[in-house]
Amino acid sequence: MKIEITDSEIGKRIDVAISEMVHDFSRTKIQKLIKSKKIVCNGEVILDTSKKIIAPCVIKIEDCEPEYEYEIIPERINLDIVFEDEFIIVINKPAGMVCHPAPGHKSGTLVNAIAYHFKNQLSNIGGTMRPGIVHRLDKDTSGLMLIAKTNDAHIAFANLFANEKGNLIRRKYVCFVFGVPYPRSGKIETFIARHPHNRQMFIAHNSRGKKAITLYEVEKSMYFSSTKAISKIHCELLTGRTHQIRVHMKHIGHNIIGDIIYGKSKIEPIYPLVIRNFPRQALHSYKLEFQHPFTHKWLCFTSTLPQDMLNLC
Repeated sequence: MKIEITDSEIGKRIDVAISEMVHDFSRTKIQKLIKSKKIVCNGEVILDTSKKIIAPCVIKIEDCEPEYEYEIIPERINLDIVFEDEFIIVINKPAGMVCHPAPGHKSGTLVNAIAYHFKNQLSNIGGTMRPGIVHRLDKDTSGLMLIAKTNDAHIAFANLFANEKGNLIRRKYVCFVFGVPYPRSGKIETFIARHPHNRQMFIAHNSRGKKAITLYEVEKSMYFSSTKAISKIHCELLTGRTHQIRVHMKHIGHNIIGDIIYGKSKIEPIYPLVIRNFPRQALHSYKLEFQHPFTHKWLCFTSTLPQDMLNLC
């Protein structure tokens, strides 16, 4: 894997910069690769895990494979393909589909599906387990997702996703939450780290973890009593951390409806059944727009809400 380090990364530790740009690698994984002499910066093997970046450079990682490996079996699974050219594919992922094989999900994943539909036309930067996967949506999050066909496209979009200014790529989501955030629009800026006791969860932190920025705006709210309400919210990601919107909504006290990991264990009877029995986190990636790195055109894709979230509307 090759990663282009720009001026915006100067001053950061090299393990921090890589982990922020390559979401599949934890800092621990990167530090192990450094100690194994698997990371090279401008032709020089990196030996110090705390080395800081002092200038733009090109980093090569010689071992990109995940710690587990399965045989990727192409499966004929229907895909909602929104856009395709020689560089990328934009798909509309349904809720319930895992992005790539992992323990407990060896088949039926998005990777199994794209391996069938696109065969050898996918980038291999993410290793044999994650061909084409530049970014991910959680299993139960629906909506638009980008797939890279070539390694150049994979690197270009990884750099776009790492750009916190949001001027070259914009990712917008709709979610339904309990309560009414105040103010009704704003910026949530924290660090996000793994939960110290539950490795499946993440927490918002003041200083530990990876920087995470979410913009939000309340579209409308509905009250069931003077203190009980739900709100439909639009969120825009300026960073792409695992579970970012779910963690940030919990952080401001307004967890997403249906989120069994970060949400309420018991929902008051005052809420109707469509809310109490919602089967997944009510989160949908509805807009993806970006400047195409190769054609330089500004492209915008939208996805209507799936039926279960329309029921909430």
